[in-house]
Amino acid sequence: MRARGLLFTSYGEPRLVVPGILGVIAAFIVALALITFTNRPRTDEERADTLVHSGKPAQAERIYARLLREHPTVPLVLSLLEAHDEARLLKKMFELREDSRTGGMGLADSDAPMSEPAIDELIDGLPADVAVVASFSRGLQARLVPPDVRSKIAEAAAREPPAPWANHLLGREAQRAGRHDEAAAFFEKEGIAFPERSENVDTSLQIWIAVEAWDTLRERLADPRVFAAAGPHIKYKLAIHDQDWRAAARWLPAMWAPHLGGTGIVMSAITALAWAFFCARLGKLGLRVRFRLPMYTVAFLLGIASVLPTVLLIAIEEAKLRLVETGDPARDILFFVFGVGLREEASKLLLFLPLLPVLRKWGDKLDVLVCGALVGLGFAAEENLNYLAQENLHTGLGRFLTANFFHMAMTGTLASALDDFVADREKHAAAFMRTSLFIVGMHGVYDFLLSHEEYGGTYFAMTVFVFLTKIFLDAADGARRRADRGITPLHAFIFAVAVVTGVSLAYATMAVGPKAAFLVVGSGLLGQAIIVYVFVRTLRTM
Repeated sequence: MRARGLLFTSYGEPRLVVPGILGVIAAFIVALALITFTNRPRTDEERADTLVHSGKPAQAERIYARLLREHPTVPLVLSLLEAHDEARLLKKMFELREDSRTGGMGLADSDAPMSEPAIDELIDGLPADVAVVASFSRGLQARLVPPDVRSKIAEAAAREPPAPWANHLLGREAQRAGRHDEAAAFFEKEGIAFPERSENVDTSLQIWIAVEAWDTLRERLADPRVFAAAGPHIKYKLAIHDQDWRAAARWLPAMWAPHLGGTGIVMSAITALAWAFFCARLGKLGLRVRFRLPMYTVAFLLGIASVLPTVLLIAIEEAKLRLVETGDPARDILFFVFGVGLREEASKLLLFLPLLPVLRKWGDKLDVLVCGALVGLGFAAEENLNYLAQENLHTGLGRFLTANFFHMAMTGTLASALDDFVADREKHAAAFMRTSLFIVGMHGVYDFLLSHEEYGGTYFAMTVFVFLTKIFLDAADGARRRADRGITPLHAFIFAVAVVTGVSLAYATMAVGPKAAFLVVGSGLLGQAIIVYVFVRTLRTM
C-alpha cells in the first residue's frame, strides 16, 4: 500500500513528480558510486579539457590558469591560450547577439574570459622556456610574432634532436600562412621526434589530404615511422579515396573504437537498462516471463551486433559511392537519408530478422514491437559510447534521452511493418515499402536538421522525434489491448527519464565538478521537460 500511495493519489491518478525526483536522486547516488569505484579520479586538467569540449572554455581557462601557476608546463600554457581564444570568441558572439535585442541580461561571470592584462601578467611570471612558447603562441593569435621569440623557436627546432614543441609551433605558423609543405614537414618532425605527441604526424598527413596531394600522402606513409605513428582515420581516408572498400572496412572499426574507460560503459549500460525496463513494462514482461525475457535479452544483444553491418555499409558507401557529408545542404540531405538513415535502419532490421520466425510462432504483435524496439536500443547503446568519447557533455548526455528512444521507435515500427509483410506479402507489400521509406526518410531528416542549424536545427529535429515516437507508442498501445496490473508504462517512462537525468548528472559531476555539472546538465532540462510533457500525455492512457 505504501508503494501504491507513492505512485498514485487517493483518486487513482498517477503521481509523477515525487517518484521522478526520488528516481533522479537514487540514480545519481548509484551512478556516482559506480563511476567512482570503476575509475580513477579525474585530474583538474581532464576536467578543464571536458569543459572546453562542452562549450565552457572560460571555466576551463580558470582551471588551466591555476594549474599553470602551480606547475608551469608547455602543454598547460598552450591549453590555457586555446581556451582563452575560444572564450573570447564566445563572448564576441554573445555580444553581437545581444546587440540585436533589448533588455539583455549580460554575460554570466562564469562565462567571461580572463582579461588580456591578466593573461600577460601570468605569462610574464613563467619560466623562460615556457614563456617563450607562450609568447610565440600569443603572437600567432595576434598575427605578429616578436622576431626575437621566433628566432629562439627556429633555433630550437633546428637542433638534433629538436627541442620539444618548437617544430609544432613553426608548423602552426606555416599552416596559418598557407605554406602547406613547410607546415607538414614541421608537424611530421615533431611527431616522429616525440612519439608521445604522434598526433602531430596525423596533422601533417591531414594537410596533404586537405590539398589533395594523395601521391605525397602515399609517399609519406611508405616511411615505416610515419605509418606506425599515423592514426587509423588517415589510412581510412586514403582507402576511401582509392575506392578500396576492403581496406576501408579494415580501418573503420579501429577508427570507431571508443577510447573510453569504465565510465562510458557504466553510463551507457545504466541508461540502456533503464530504457530496457521501460520496454519490458510496455511489453508486459511479467505475463510471459519465460518466453519474453530471453527474447527481449537476445533482441538487445542483436541490436548491439547490428553495428557490425553498419560499419561495413559505411565503408562501401564512402569508398564506392562517395556518399559523405560535404557541408552542402543539397548533397547532405541525400547523404543523411540514403547514407545514414538507410544503412542504420537496414542493419537493425537485418539483425531483427532472425527473431521473426520465433515471434510469429509463439509471440504476438506486442512482442514484435518490443523486440524491434530493443534491437534499436542495443544499437543506440553501442553508438552512445562513440559520442561519449568526444567528451562533449551536451551531445553525449542529450543522446541518452532522445537517441535511445528514437532508435527504439524507428526499429519497433519497422519490425511491425515487416511482420505484417511476412504474414501477407500481397496485401502488405506496399505498406511495408511506404513505412520503410518513411522511417529512413525521417531518420535522415532528423540527422540533417541536427547537422544544419540554419534550417531550424534542434527545434525541427525534436518535432520529427516526437512524431515518430508517438507513432510507435500508439501502435504499442493498440497491441497491449488492455492495461495490466503493476506499475504503469507512464511510471516506467518517468523512471527511465529519472535514471537518465541522475546518471547524466553523476557523469557530469565526475567530469567537470558539481557546479559546472549543474550548469551543463541544467541547460538541457527545458528541452527534456517538453519531451516528458508530450510523452506523459500519450502514456497516461496506457
